Amino acid sequence: MATLVLTVVGGIVGGPVGAAIGAAVGQQVDAAIFKPKGREGPRLADLRVQASTYGQHVPMLFGTMRVAGSVIWATDLIEHRTKRGGGKGRPSTTEYSYTVSIAVALSSRPIRAIRRIWADGNLLRGASGTFKERCTFRWHGGGEDQPVDPLVASAVGLASASAFRGLAYAVFEDLELGAFGNRIPALTFEVEADAGDVDAGLVAAALTGEDGRVAGNWPFAGYAASGDGVRDALAPLFEADATRLVSAGAAWQLAPAEATGDPAPLAAYTEARRAGAADEAAERRRVPLASLPASIRLRHYEPARDYQLGQQAAAVAGGGVREERIDLPAALGAASARALAQKLAAAASDGRETLVVRGDLAALALPVGGLVAAAEGGIWRLAARTVRDGEIALELRRHAPVPTTPVAADPGQPVAAPDWPDAAGVVRLFDLPSIDGQAATAPRILVAAAGSNDGWRGADGWFVAAPGSEPVALGTIRPAAALGALSAALGAGSAWIFDAANGATAALVNPAMTLESVDDFALLGGANRAMIGDELIQFGDAEPLGPGLWRLSRLLRGRAGTEAVAHPAGTPLVLLDDTALLALPDALARFAESSDATLHWAARGAVDMTVEAVPGSAAALRPLAPVHGRIRTGGGGVVVEWIRRSRADTGWRDAVDLPPGEAAAAWRVTLDPPAPGVGPWSVSEPRLEIGAAAMAGVAPGTAIEVRQVGDFGLSLPLRMPLT
Repeated sequence: MATLVLTVVGGIVGGPVGAAIGAAVGQQVDAAIFKPKGREGPRLADLRVQASTYGQHVPMLFGTMRVAGSVIWATDLIEHRTKRGGGKGRPSTTEYSYTVSIAVALSSRPIRAIRRIWADGNLLRGASGTFKERCTFRWHGGGEDQPVDPLVASAVGLASASAFRGLAYAVFEDLELGAFGNRIPALTFEVEADAGDVDAGLVAAALTGEDGRVAGNWPFAGYAASGDGVRDALAPLFEADATRLVSAGAAWQLAPAEATGDPAPLAAYTEARRAGAADEAAERRRVPLASLPASIRLRHYEPARDYQLGQQAAAVAGGGVREERIDLPAALGAASARALAQKLAAAASDGRETLVVRGDLAALALPVGGLVAAAEGGIWRLAARTVRDGEIALELRRHAPVPTTPVAADPGQPVAAPDWPDAAGVVRLFDLPSIDGQAATAPRILVAAAGSNDGWRGADGWFVAAPGSEPVALGTIRPAAALGALSAALGAGSAWIFDAANGATAALVNPAMTLESVDDFALLGGANRAMIGDELIQFGDAEPLGPGLWRLSRLLRGRAGTEAVAHPAGTPLVLLDDTALLALPDALARFAESSDATLHWAARGAVDMTVEAVPGSAAALRPLAPVHGRIRTGGGGVVVEWIRRSRADTGWRDAVDLPPGEAAAAWRVTLDPPAPGVGPWSVSEPRLEIGAAAMAGVAPGTAIEVRQVGDFGLSLPLRMPLT
């Protein structure tokens, strides 16, 4: 309409020149107003959002794709109660956790495998197949003979349960929801439907049931076909491949324009005309360049970024100002997408020029969509053929494909959850001395755990007081900052000076764990405390020797009353300055003294249980051995004196009397070897006199041992040889 109006107005104002200008402007206005409505294919977001809408399309998957699927069956949240503590006047604690069972439809076409699974964007199941949260997982491939899932059958009854034949779906049974805020997470699945790449030919053959009717030459890692019909499902692929209908009788085919064979000579199918009359037999039309898009923007799924949305753009030579966006529900790499966008941009002007010529009856043999070589020059595609009043009009469109070559492209910075391989977990228990400034009333049992890489998410632990006892849940044991073992033997040292003669070589469980060196000021302030077996040490220097291998030197040995003894290779080691370590509650730690208590643990998401013995030495209940012993002789007898220490304060302060740490001050003194009729002695002050008569029965080489008597046992001995 605008073309007609502006042509008349331009002719009135400016004559023939004005009419031509008005016609050109009118064509652009009409093209903008009356342009055909674009097709709406599958939206890329449809594969990313999990839904359960009734009647929603379940796509047919090809190749390998990441999809959210549709929830087709689910239970209500299942509540689990765990009661801990209580008894002997102590309040109990009840903890609640929730699980859910759910079935998710993935593809209306059979699939081969389910690889990784994401929950709320984080990996729930990695490439190794191990789940990060505890659940039972099954999947059904979508065959026409697949059985009913046993969980669905048990929930709704076998007679009412559907097998969902022809539909590939996944089933989670008792999926723990604690890590997701006790709600069902948004799940996405990496689904493999075909091995290797796919193209338009494979997709069309599956949808139409006819092989060879459609040809495609652009490979895709995966494709999701959906829509109201086969045409809608294939339309994005046809647009990407520039597929054309090639029809010659019943032998029709859909193929890319460059794959339609060699061009036929047009002169063999047109009427012979008298010389000088060729122009009367031809009509030319050319669409203005301004009607072409300025650029082509191709959106797709990027496998290198865990199938997140990616896009590549290419400019159209001579195009206008608008941008054409193509949403392709396919997975392809950045380089392939960039090359495809450039190909589409180069082919945007294909068919812009139209030529109409007259043909003879032989032209009926030319396939519509095929290529011909015209006398006017160039290669043309037969777009349409009209037969009227014995004349045949051939509508040709210019065909000038531009060859594409692979180009480098950046897929963008990946925002992906790390997919760690399966980690080997280690759990160790340590019997700590009293180091918190209070006299302990129960053993101090410390539980430390770690995995061989950062993907290990801790372990669930249960305390069993004796064989056959009810397990008591301890909760989650988080990964420790530094846990390992000695890779070489450590010699005995002194508890009173820096041990410069020995160094500990530690192999940590996780190579990513690190240790730090500190100066003497920090060291004497309590930094870098570690347990090696039953000995508490501190280290000033930490030197890396390799991945996970460290050399610890400038040691302070035998801290908090422990013994600076030799340790063989393989002795466990843990860094104590770590909030992730789990201390057994006093009510449970008291059972450790029986030596029958055990710790049962399983890695998060695993079912295999490992049993560790709980140490029963109860070092925190043992008084510290006396120090600074001396023996004075005179008149045939001896006077033995010593300085007491306190487990309520393991430090040493001049001119300060330490708190006793026990209900009463008492010591037990014995001879080694014992002398008949001499000793032992029990005293209430750090001093003992042995008369000459008693000493007459003591053999040469005998030693005196002094032990402090505590509320729960005896200390280690202070040994003083008699001379």
